Amino acid sequence: MSGRESAVTTGRRGARASARNTRARSLRPWPLTLAIAVSLGLLVYIATTSLPYLVSSPTTDPNFGALNHCLARALPEARLGWAVAPDASRAAVFGPHAVAVCGPADRTSLRKLAGTLAIAFDGDNHLWLSSGGRLLRDDGASLTTMGDFAPVALAGTAHGMLALDDSGHLVSVASSGAVLAQTQLPSSSGRLSVGANGLLAAVLSEGHLRVYDTQTLAPRELAPPCPVESLWWLDAPEQMLIACSPPGAPSYVLDARTGTRQEVPARHLAPARRLSGRPLYVQGCDGFPCTAPPP
Repeated sequence: MSGRESAVTTGRRGARASARNTRARSLRPWPLTLAIAVSLGLLVYIATTSLPYLVSSPTTDPNFGALNHCLARALPEARLGWAVAPDASRAAVFGPHAVAVCGPADRTSLRKLAGTLAIAFDGDNHLWLSSGGRLLRDDGASLTTMGDFAPVALAGTAHGMLALDDSGHLVSVASSGAVLAQTQLPSSSGRLSVGANGLLAAVLSEGHLRVYDTQTLAPRELAPPCPVESLWWLDAPEQMLIACSPPGAPSYVLDARTGTRQEVPARHLAPARRLSGRPLYVQGCDGFPCTAPPP
């Protein structure tokens, strides 16, 4: 037997080799296709999980992103509360040991101040603080004492500041520090808020809603038809939207000037504050102020 192959044997083996090569060529792209699919899946996962966070991140907020970025650098520790100026030009946060304020062009101030209970801006963009058993006003270079009591809630008005202490004592203080009016509330656990132009204030406590003139603290007679769960001041200074309890109950628009009400579809939204100097709603997110949808 010679070592040479016949033409028939060579042809059959060549055909089989050609078929194997064809199958190999058709199978080679699959590992590459699988790798591409895995990569695309990973990209989609990252996009769908990261994008909502980036959109809702305090530092990417369309109105407060720059201020929040500044505040995060100024006060990296835990934040217990925040405040925004009426025109949204300044914002502040406080923690257990300090208060940080940021304004246009990253202007920043940091005060080492322990025991802060509440902060708020008045109608003139001055920051007020309740700390160490005193009501203070930040005048830039120093803190000026405006009263020897420690409110647990503050709200800026067109005239100065409203302050509510833990005994239910509500005080209206002028920008100069003079006491304009005071009254006693049945409870100290109320949520204090001020309307669009800083002339009306609401105190919501355990389903009871009370509305006052911010300068005289004269009450406005309102008769909500239900226990009130939440409220939002509207762009019209005298009007507010209330959500009734329990959830699913009707909501109403109340007019504090006329005492009238109008039923609207039930609304149960996250609590949000309406700035007194700009048609913008704000809510807390990760200890920072963030833009909230209008009610």
